Amino acid sequence: MIRFAKNENIDRDMWDAAVMQSSQPMMYAMSWYLDLVAPGWNGLIEDNYQCVMPLVEAKKTGVHYLFQPPFCQQLGVYGKEISAETVKRFLLAIPHKYRFTEIMLNESCPVNVPGVEMLTNITLQLGCDIEKIRTGYNENTRRNIRKAARNGLSVHKGFDIETIISLFKNNKGEALGKHESWYSTLKTLSFQLRHLGLANTYCALNQHNEITAGILLVEFEGRAVLLFSGSGNEARKTGAMHFLIDSILADICTTHQLFDFEGSNNENLAKFYLGFGGKLSNYPFIRINRLPLCVRWMKGKGLSLR
Repeated sequence: MIRFAKNENIDRDMWDAAVMQSSQPMMYAMSWYLDLVAPGWNGLIEDNYQCVMPLVEAKKTGVHYLFQPPFCQQLGVYGKEISAETVKRFLLAIPHKYRFTEIMLNESCPVNVPGVEMLTNITLQLGCDIEKIRTGYNENTRRNIRKAARNGLSVHKGFDIETIISLFKNNKGEALGKHESWYSTLKTLSFQLRHLGLANTYCALNQHNEITAGILLVEFEGRAVLLFSGSGNEARKTGAMHFLIDSILADICTTHQLFDFEGSNNENLAKFYLGFGGKLSNYPFIRINRLPLCVRWMKGKGLSLR
């Protein structure tokens, strides 16, 4: 039986144990991570925490709805031996008070109902030496790494998250419509991940030792996740991001199993990541629309759950 549990009634240890039973446990669904990015989250729990599914809610104009919190690429159902029937049971168990739902499930969640949209993730298998990985680079990636060498770039591993956030904010943040609350969540999350020993930053330095690009890398269960990055105009001219990812791969290639680029559904960004020999995988995006008929059409049809 699947039950709905309010945040304060969830056993954190048992929840996290269920997530870790998954064939592909991800940090996004761990209780401590959800506490940072979505305080007050609730959940669906099957039996004695056999399987779990986080629910993050909000309310607008009197309507309760579920959404994907920031910095959580893949949520959905976690536990041992997740089947399409298991996923469907969880989707049907979402309380009807939530009139609208838009959430991403995880790669291990098979969904066999009409109306599912598949999103793109890109990962790179590690566990070998860097020269073997570099054989998978395309010519554009190699050319930009050579450009970075000609420009005298160097790499610094530390924790320069505030500088990286500033680079992002000054170059992309406004165009992407990011609000101050988003930056605040990112900063808090970053420092907590650092405190837990799960995060570092890698920065590209120019010949004046100025940071021109940076990446926040989070490591969880052998999976290295490119959680956030920022760069300026100079970085685009010097091949800094290509150089930076190559430097990270060289540093972690024998100590981790997988490098997760976290996407992307943006065609240009996907092309950039695939240039390192990354492979495409998919994860489901689901919409459940229970809005009144008069406004339902505005948000799309959604899944056909029976």
